[in-house]
This record gives sequence, structure tokens and C-alpha cells, in this order.
Amino acid sequence: MQTTDTTSTSPVQLSAAIQTATRRIAPLWPLTHFVAVNPFVGLTGQRFQDACRVLNRATGKMPMLTAAQYREAYASGQIAEQDIESVTDEHWPKQRLLDLIEEAYGNEQMEPVMTFACFMDGQRPHSHWEVLIIDEISKWCAVKYDDNQTTWRSPWVKDELYAGWREAAEHDCNPEAYGLSGYREFIKSLPRTADETIAHCMQLLEQPEVDPVDFIHRQLMTVSGWAGYLRYLDREKELRGGSGNELVQLLAIRLAYDAALHHAFVQDGSQRSYWRRIKPVSPDRDYVEGLSRWQQAYELGYQRELLGMLKSGGSEQDEQARPAVQAVFCIDVRSERLRRHLEAAMPAAQTIGFAGFFGFPISHQGAGQDKSQARCPVLLVPPLDCPDVDSSTDPKRLIQKWSAKRTWKAFQNSAASCFSFVEAMGLGFIKQLAGPDTKVKSCCPTTPKPDLEALPIETLAEMAEGALRNMSLTRNFARLVMICGHGSHSSNNPYASALDCGACGGHAGDLNARLAAMALNQPKVREHLASKGIVIPEDTQFVAGLHDTLSDEVELLDASQLPESHHGDVQLLCEALKVAGAATRAERASTLGIEGLEGEELEKEIMGRGQDTSQVRPEWGLANNAAILIGDRARSQGVNLDGRVFLHDYDHSADKDLSVLTLILCAPVVVASWINLQYYGSRVNPSIYGSGDKALHNVLGGIGVMEGNGGDLRTGLPMQSIHDGEKFVHEPRRLSVLLEAPREAIDQVLESQPGVKELFDNGWIHLIALEGSASYRYAHGGWTAFQPT
Repeated sequence: MQTTDTTSTSPVQLSAAIQTATRRIAPLWPLTHFVAVNPFVGLTGQRFQDACRVLNRATGKMPMLTAAQYREAYASGQIAEQDIESVTDEHWPKQRLLDLIEEAYGNEQMEPVMTFACFMDGQRPHSHWEVLIIDEISKWCAVKYDDNQTTWRSPWVKDELYAGWREAAEHDCNPEAYGLSGYREFIKSLPRTADETIAHCMQLLEQPEVDPVDFIHRQLMTVSGWAGYLRYLDREKELRGGSGNELVQLLAIRLAYDAALHHAFVQDGSQRSYWRRIKPVSPDRDYVEGLSRWQQAYELGYQRELLGMLKSGGSEQDEQARPAVQAVFCIDVRSERLRRHLEAAMPAAQTIGFAGFFGFPISHQGAGQDKSQARCPVLLVPPLDCPDVDSSTDPKRLIQKWSAKRTWKAFQNSAASCFSFVEAMGLGFIKQLAGPDTKVKSCCPTTPKPDLEALPIETLAEMAEGALRNMSLTRNFARLVMICGHGSHSSNNPYASALDCGACGGHAGDLNARLAAMALNQPKVREHLASKGIVIPEDTQFVAGLHDTLSDEVELLDASQLPESHHGDVQLLCEALKVAGAATRAERASTLGIEGLEGEELEKEIMGRGQDTSQVRPEWGLANNAAILIGDRARSQGVNLDGRVFLHDYDHSADKDLSVLTLILCAPVVVASWINLQYYGSRVNPSIYGSGDKALHNVLGGIGVMEGNGGDLRTGLPMQSIHDGEKFVHEPRRLSVLLEAPREAIDQVLESQPGVKELFDNGWIHLIALEGSASYRYAHGGWTAFQPT
């Protein structure tokens, strides 16, 4: 076997390089509970500008708009003169910024670090080694990690990924049939372990001019979908105190293919010398700095506009007045419209924004499910398993319902469910196959009911206390308090869970809302709360609700079990919710391309989108999200925020030890930033951080989707989630965090939470403090006054 010269990378250096490179890979959650993930999560310890250069080396493109797009935004007025002035300094005067987007310096289409397969594709016209390798790896991973799709089980499924692949590859003739001579013999010569194979292949492929971290990162980014899924599996093990090496196994396989190509084709010294002399060219550092300033200017305009709409601090209502109803909604941007219209329909109501798991982080294994699933943000490990009780008294019918649900799910996850199959066979076939009993009529037709008796009352009481304190609801309770989760519904949609609640781990928030309401109605829980200074009046009743974000209908759960004394309150709330839902649908109609419809006709049209198996845009989800506002609802009440802002209630005066502020910055803000940056990545570079055309998706192994009939798992959002067919509907702006709290308090929390602080310090998200009528922007560890337009 041909070998390289003595390697310059020591075992210790290689180990460190592997660890650094694998940490750059963002986890990819499976479709069953797909959640938004910051695709740059492993790079947030670096400045945004520096990470852009790293990602250019790994992918060939920076995660920013092009110079031409910034030039267009400036010409159209989306970037105003004052915003350009705000990002200038002595090193970057205005004229230099203008020259940058006019000249572009040829930096926009840089080549990434080369894999050997990429090198060979460049050397030999019409060769497609990179495509072959991705297909081969994807097929093997699909068999290894299949969840519910394949009917054939691999004999190596219980082996480690690399060990099983190596044994199977010794007999695989496909690469040789493609032209890779000596492939099987080369595989037989490889070491038996993944770690040894990585070291061996890195020595064989070494390029002195290339950083090993970048080379490994590039290798993994060629199969970024599977790399993300295996990073997710490793992360799940790490969260539970173990260690995972799935991603390292994948790296060994990817390097082995490159090394096999090297062994087969690098025979003469000149070609080998050329490969070793290749030096990647990154974008000029000044060019990246200049573009990042244009991105900041693009974001400043929206920040000024948003601040200009908000009111000064301080509630306009009498704080002693008891609300007619209190309605707690998820902070999700889709709740903003409904909250606004509910307050208009019922002026005496008070709405509250809080993370949609409502402080009850649980795992749940429902009827017919193979394993429990977390109903809380993915940043948390649920401490409590929540069983449920089914209201059905007919076991036979219950079994039939579970069976039908699982059969329909199996069809949705099969190759037959892809849009190309629908097109070929016709919608009539789908209708016959689905049958009348499988039509989805709401987002949660079988809402699970928590079995309260199976849960420790002490834990429920502690969760209830934390929930009320963290949502700043510790006094002045209304007679009726609705805790409203949210979910969505759509047919033939692998990404359906992406439209559910991110705070509930990609599920609807019905179970958490129901558990919270049931717990808060328990006398023993209220006794605990009273001992902690939170006294809930005897006439206060909690009820759960579920907001269907596709239809904007709200269903109350267990309302019939409330005392008769509260039936009138429930009726008033239901009437207001009906009015609010209609107004919200009317506001959303233009974004869905169904203007001109009203009332029941509009409701029918919108509901039909969720039952249409050919509908690629059932709703817009969180498209165009841009900010999170944390503070008194009085600042935004009555203001049309156009469904773009996460709304989280917070009362700094009641947060003496800053524990609530700490939690908000460490959880809701981070989750919102993940959502925002996933949309951002899918928009600025759809080919890398998006999942392509939904109409071409095929579900792979019940885990993710591939576009067409081959290739890698696709990550991120489908194009139809950010584009209406004519234009992008999502504007790529990094999240702006507007926080109603003194700067000193914010600084104190940030100093104690370095992981959160780096998000702001390194420019991944923006921070603005609201103090009365004044506002201040955070940058480089300090604050400067910031005035709206």
C-alpha cells in the first residue's frame, strides 16, 4: 500500500482536531419531533465574522447575503442612510462600505477545502465521485438507523456503524463497478477500529497547507445531514451522562472512501505532489468584516422600526383591577396575532406570554407509541415521566383507533407518501386510501389526558410554583385562567412537527397545558403555593386550551369539568376566542394568497389546507421571525407586530434575585435564537442549511428526508417554508432581544452565564435594554443609547 511522508499531525493533535471539528456539527432531530436548530451552534464561541470564514472553508459559501443583495436592499430603502452611518467608523467609512458592495472583490464564490473526491471530480471531467460516496454512505446509514420503514433488517444493525460498514464493504462491488479499482482489497487492509482508520486515512490524505480541523470539518459537511443526525444521537447520550461516538464512526467511513480513491488514482508523484500542495483560499478578512457590517445595517432598520412602535414602560391599566380572564399563550410568534385580537375582542382580558411547555418539563409515552418522547425544550432533560389516561371505555375501539393511527403514520413515512407518488397516482387514490376515519380535523384529535394520580404531588407543586413565578403571575388572579398550548395539522407533511411547539420538543402543547391546569386546580398544590407566598383565590379555576395555528381555532380542554359557577366565564371566553380567531384568519389570508374570502368561507378554505395531501404550504410557521420582546405586555398591547415577535412577559420588580431573568436568557432566548438562526441559515444558503423542494422529498428510514431518490439527509427548512413561489417571505435578520430590565441587572446575569453572553458578544443575536422611555444597544461588552426612527 502506498503511504505518505511522515505525518506532521501527532495523535494528540489529531484527537483535538476531531473533537473540535465534530463539535462544529449541529444536531439534526428526527422527523418525529423535528425542532428548529441553530445550524451554527458549534461555532457560537467565535465571532460571527470568523465563523463565516470557517463555514466558507467547509461549504464554499458564507452564511450571509451576497454583496448584490445588500446593494439591492440599500437601493430599495430597506437599509437606510442612518443605518449605514451607524456601522461606520474610522476604519470603515461610508464610502468604503459602498465600494465593497459595488466591487465585491470576487470573494463571493470561494472554493471550500477539498476532499479527495472533490479533487478527482475536478481532475476528471464528468466524474461524480463525491455523489457516489454520499449515496453509498446514505444508503448504509439508512439501513443502520432505520426507525420504522424497512422490511429487511441488516445483520450488522447491532454492530457499531464503522465495524458493520467495513464488513459489508469488503463484499460491495458497487464502487468497483463505478470505476474505483481495488476498492474491496483496500477496505480489507483498513484497521478494525474507527479511531485507527481515521489516523491511517488522515496520514494518507494529509495536506500540509490545510488545517486538520478544517479538513475533518469539510469531510463531515459533505454528508452534513447524516452527520447532524449522528451528532444528535451522541448528544442524547451525553445529556444522560454517557458518551457517544456515532459521529466519529461516520468520519472514519467518509475518510475511508477518500483514502480508497487516493490509493486507486494517485500513482505518479506529480499528481500526489499537486494534491499535497493545494492551499484553500478563504475570503479576505476585510471583505467578510465589511459584509457583516452591511448585515448589521440591514438589521438595525428593523430594530428602529420595532422600537418606534412600542410604548413606554409602565402599565396603562389599574394594577388593582382584576382581569375578567387571564390567558397564557406560548411565546411563539404565531401567538402574537391571536393575543392581540383576543384583547380587542375582550378588553378586560389579560394575555400572558410564556414558553409553551408552561414550566412542566415532562416525557410522555402515549398509547400505541414505542417509546417516551420529551415534551419540553431540547435544551432540557425532562425530570418527570407523565402517563395518560384515555377517556374511551371501549377497549376494542381504542385498539382500532391506535391501529389506524399507526397504519396512517406508516403510510406517511413510506416511499408511497412522497409528492411524486401523489402526482403519479392522483389525489383520488389518496382519498380512498385515507378513508373518512383518517382525515385530520384538528391538530390533536386524541388529546392525551395526564394521569395526575400517578405523579408525585410534591414535584407538581414545585413545578407549579416555578411556572407561576417565571411567567410573573403571582398575584391578582382572574376567576378563569386559560393555559393555552399550540399545535398544527397538515396531511402528507414529513415536517409536520416543525409546525408544532418548539418549547414542547416538536409536539403540540396540549399535554403540558392540560397538566399545568390540572395541577394548579389541586388543593394540595395550592397549599404549597400559599406557603411560598403565592395565594390563588378559591374562586380561581384553571383550564387548558389548544391553539391550532393552522386554523387559529382554540379548543378548551376539560372545560366541562369546571364548577357550574364558571360556565358563564367559559362561555364569554369561548365567544371572544371565536371572534379573535376569525380576525386572525382574516389578517393571515393575504399571506396565504387567499384574499377576498371572509367568515365561514375563509375558515373552510384555511382548514382545507391542513387536509389537502398536495398542499406544500399549509401555514407559514415562524417565517419572518425577527425579535423577542421580554417585559410588560403594556409595551406592545394593541401594536400590530405582524406575527414577527416572540412575546415573553417579565416583571423585573418582582425578580429580586434575578433568577427569572437568568432562566429567560438561558432558555427562551436561546430557543428563540435557534429558531431564528435556522430560518436565517435556510434563507441565506438554502442549498446547505435548507432541505430543498418539499415536492421532491422522500422520507428516509423514518428519520429525515432526502430530495429525490438519493443523496444525503437534508437539514433545515424546505424552500416552501420561506418562499411563496415568487419571492422569499422570510427576511434573514438575526434575532433582536428587547429586554425590559436595568442594564446592571442584565450585565450581572450575563457575567454568570458565559454561554449566553457569547451569543451577544460574538454577534449571533442582538440585545437591547428597555429602561422606561430610553433604550440601549449592547455591543462589545458595553451599552450605547439607541433611538428609534
